[in-house]
Amino acid sequence: MKPIQISDIVRAVSGTLGWGDESAVVDHVVIDSREADKGALFVPIIGERVDAHRFIPDVLNQGAACVLSSDHSIQGDAGACIFVEDTLQALQDFASWYRNQFTLPVIGITGSVGKTTTKEMIGAALEVKYKTVKTIGNLNSQIGLSLMMFHIEDETEMAVFEMGISMPGEMDRLVDIARPQTAVLTNVGVSHIGNLGSRENICREKGKILTNFGEEGTFYLCGNGDLMELTKQCIPYERCKGKCKTVYYGTKEGVLYYGDSIQTMADGQKFMFHYPEGEEEVELSVMGEHNVNNAIVALALAIQYGVPMDEAKKALKAYQPIAMRGVVKETKGVHIIDDTYNASPDSINSNLHSLFDYGTGGRRIAVLGDVLELGERSYELHEGIGKFILEEKKNARILSLLVTVGTETVAIHDYVTNYSDIPAIHCEDNKEVVKIVKENMRADDWILVKGSRGMHMDEVVNELTKE
Repeated sequence: MKPIQISDIVRAVSGTLGWGDESAVVDHVVIDSREADKGALFVPIIGERVDAHRFIPDVLNQGAACVLSSDHSIQGDAGACIFVEDTLQALQDFASWYRNQFTLPVIGITGSVGKTTTKEMIGAALEVKYKTVKTIGNLNSQIGLSLMMFHIEDETEMAVFEMGISMPGEMDRLVDIARPQTAVLTNVGVSHIGNLGSRENICREKGKILTNFGEEGTFYLCGNGDLMELTKQCIPYERCKGKCKTVYYGTKEGVLYYGDSIQTMADGQKFMFHYPEGEEEVELSVMGEHNVNNAIVALALAIQYGVPMDEAKKALKAYQPIAMRGVVKETKGVHIIDDTYNASPDSINSNLHSLFDYGTGGRRIAVLGDVLELGERSYELHEGIGKFILEEKKNARILSLLVTVGTETVAIHDYVTNYSDIPAIHCEDNKEVVKIVKENMRADDWILVKGSRGMHMDEVVNELTKE
């Protein structure tokens, strides 16, 4: 973050200076009181269990430069304090103001699944040529995206931000903060359908990412399956006055950028990338057709921003998955695929399909936890995963064992046991999952572990990989 005077922050958040030197500067923004050191602006967030205003005295004693406060009764003399009506709103207003100090290209990534890997691959391709800022961890919400703005500096040439939503209206605020001029919609699935009601509604809400595009903006949309028809019907192009450019990509002909001839290799996969100027063979060190999709749009953006094709291809070949997003961990000759960061029915099906692309031998075992926030359609959507497992069986992609845990995955277990001979075990908790998997796994097995973040499936991976 470049240093900002407190007087500018007061104006950006429409606040009033309670005390302190308005000419003093802030050089980073935090919401965790433990990180509020010299030069920090501390923004206390009022959470469901903790009101962080209680930490303001400690933060000021630690040397923080400034705090925001919606409690106008707070008094002090160390550092500075800016009184606001709502600290979360003030954080967002300051982030939006700070973003407006820069003219660099901002790429927004949204979608039901695949945001993080797509962002990482796009970042890898662009970093070849540009000093690039990209979303760290899960900082893609109204709080997280706001904090990411402050990673932009004068030297930054490009920014790639995830923009995740779970409720109606959230994308409007994210767009106000980040103002992307280019965006990617990776997928329209059923994540958060309990809040948003339908895939059509999900598509409309995520599509609002194009609001500020104007004539120069470009929207990259995955055109696989029914996505082209769905997005043509539901993207709110009136938001950009119908003037922004739409580019479809995918793994079939009929789109501007596509990949085909996908082949599995011992250490990854390769495919043929087709684009208006020609075609290129591309190699990846990660498995799964979904990662081919991610690589295709990364290459498309590399082309848009003038990154040499050979260098972009090398960057994608070097890309490795980040923690809990398809990382393969080895233990006693067993291969554990840790994809425990989060889950949706679509991503589970994609991972189940790609499970059979790993290696050349060994059994395939799936360990699945509940997908949360599916609302009234939860049983139907979980049962759909069971149906997918049986469809894969028809194509000789047969699980040797299915292990499920939670309340919602009973639907997966019951469908698989009722309509197939695939061995399936349902567990009450993660402790039982670990016990069952340890009793059944053997050398050369490939074991996928996946579930919603709230199911803490990473605990299963940690126990299975303990030395």
